[in-house]
Amino acid sequence: MNEREVENEALAEVGDNRPEGYERVESELLNDALDLDREAERLKAMGEPTRFTLLYLLSREGQIESGELASALDRRQNDLYHHLNTLEDAGLVGKFRNGKTRVYELSPLAETFVPQLFEAVNERSEAV
Repeated sequence: MNEREVENEALAEVGDNRPEGYERVESELLNDALDLDREAERLKAMGEPTRFTLLYLLSREGQIESGELASALDRRQNDLYHHLNTLEDAGLVGKFRNGKTRVYELSPLAETFVPQLFEAVNERSEAV
C-alpha cells in the first residue's frame, strides 16, 4: 500500500473529504502515490534558512562532516543537530559515522530533486 492509499483509508475512517483543489494536486502532481501532507512537510523543512543552507552545501559537496558544517555556518555542532535531525526526519538527509565523526549527505530521495531546485533558484538570481 502506498502513502496515498494509507492516507485515503485514514480519511475514510473519519469521514473526511479533501476539497477539489487538494484532490487535483494529489492526482495530477502526486499521481495518487504520494501523500500531500508529507510532501508539504518536506518542503516546509527545506524552507528554514539554516536547513536551506545545509541542503545547499550538501548538494554541492556530497558528504560533509558535522564539524565542517558547523564551521561553514559559524555555529556549534550541537546547534545544528536539531536542523539536521529535522532534515533527516523529512527524508532529505542521511548520516553515518566515520569513527567518532558524523558525516551527512543528501538522501537518495533528495538527490532526485534538491540539486535541480538549487539550479532553478540560481537561474532566477541570474535573471534578476
